[in-house]
This record gives sequence, structure tokens and C-alpha cells, in this order.
Amino acid sequence: MAERRPSAAVRWVLLGIVLVVALVVGSGVLDRHAPTQAERISALESSLKCPSCQDLSVAQSTSPSSLAVRAEVVAGVHQGKTDAQIVAGLRARYGTAVDLTPSGGLSAILWILPALFALAVVLAVVLAVRRRRSEAP
Repeated sequence: MAERRPSAAVRWVLLGIVLVVALVVGSGVLDRHAPTQAERISALESSLKCPSCQDLSVAQSTSPSSLAVRAEVVAGVHQGKTDAQIVAGLRARYGTAVDLTPSGGLSAILWILPALFALAVVLAVVLAVRRRRSEAP
């Protein structure tokens, strides 16, 4: 008997489903446990820039200003403040330069452009493969 193979459309749909499942599982959306205080502190220290260093996070730096920020983060977490409240207090004290992750505006371009470029490359490859297949005898 002849073996039936799924059509190209079915294979693309299956690939899309696998990709979505992998992204959901990898993003941790399904992991609903509340972070511990130590996890919150670590995440905040990794996302905050050392005020007196060049491109180092608070977690990576041992400068006095970085140690002061760490102390504020630890105190804020132990006082029951939210991450947003802690970051807002640090922004008020050190300015928006304390953020390592962009929060919008012009700095968001640094995160969006590489993703758009990758999407354009994938789209170009798919279109090139389709064009080559349609031209083949």
C-alpha cells in the first residue's frame, strides 16, 4: 500500500503548534508559583544597572553605589513592597538610567529591531523556498 504523507499545509500547522507550545513552556507562563523573596531580589538586581558602573548590573558590580542599590532592593522586598514600587523609588533616586531593560520609548527599539530583523529573514527564506519549488520542473 502507498504511504500517505501529510500535505505541506498540515506540516506547517503542526510546526506552528510545536513552536507555540515550546514558547509557552519556555516562557514559564505555566509556572504559576509565586517567586520567593530571594528570587525577587535576584531578578531585581539583575535588571537594575549599577549607577556608577559602565554597563554592569547591580548583581555583577561590587561598587559602593551598587551595594547601596542592593541594600535598598533587599529592604524593599522585606518591607513587602512590589517590584514596581522598588524600581520607582530607585528611579526617583538615580534616574531612569538605573534600568537595564527598556521600558518603552526609544529604548524599546533596541529590543524590537532584532526581532523584526529575524522575522524578515525567516520570511525571506520561506518565500525563496516557495519560489524555488514553483520554478522547479
